[in-house]
Amino acid sequence: MNEPLTTKEKLLIAARDLFWTRGYSNVSVRDITRAAGVDAALVSRYFGGKKALFEATLEQINGWEALQAEPDQILSAAVESFSHPYDPKADTSNPFIMLITNVIDPIMGDTIRQLVHDEMACPLADKLGSKHKETQAALLLSVLFGVALMRKNFQIEPLKTMSRDALIEHTIHLGHAALSYKN
Repeated sequence: MNEPLTTKEKLLIAARDLFWTRGYSNVSVRDITRAAGVDAALVSRYFGGKKALFEATLEQINGWEALQAEPDQILSAAVESFSHPYDPKADTSNPFIMLITNVIDPIMGDTIRQLVHDEMACPLADKLGSKHKETQAALLLSVLFGVALMRKNFQIEPLKTMSRDALIEHTIHLGHAALSYKN
C-alpha cells in the first residue's frame, strides 16, 4: 500500500513539473501551491522561498546516466540519455528539458550554467581522459544540446519528425566527430 505524499513531497513534485517545463521566472509560488493543492505559505515554511524550492528540485537529479558509463561507452550512453526529451510521450519533468528551459532564465540561468559545468562538462572531461578532454566534452555537449534545441525548441525539419532511432544514429555520428577532436 502506498503512503500518501507529504506536503513537502507534493510541493517538490508540483515545483519540478512547473519549473522544469515552463522555467523558473514563468512560474509563481501560487502556480505551484495550486498544483500541489496546498496553502502558499507552506513554501516558506518548508523551503524558505521560491528560489530555495527551485534549488531543491535540482537536488532530485540523481546524476547524469551517461557519466556513469565506461569511457568507451560514453558516447552511446550520452546520446541515449539525452534522447528522452525527443519523445513526446516522455516524462515532462526530465532534467534535460529543465536545462534547456532554464538556462535562459534571467534569474536562474547562472545556476543552470554552473550545474552543467560542474555536473556534466567536468565529469565528462575527466572520464574522457585525453589531452583535449575539456574541448571534446564541450563539443559533445554542444552536439547533444544543439540537436535537442533544433528539435524541441526550433522544431526544425527533418529533426522534428525524425524517428528516435534515426536521431540517435545521426547524433552518434556527430558525437564521434566531437570526440575525435585533436587540435
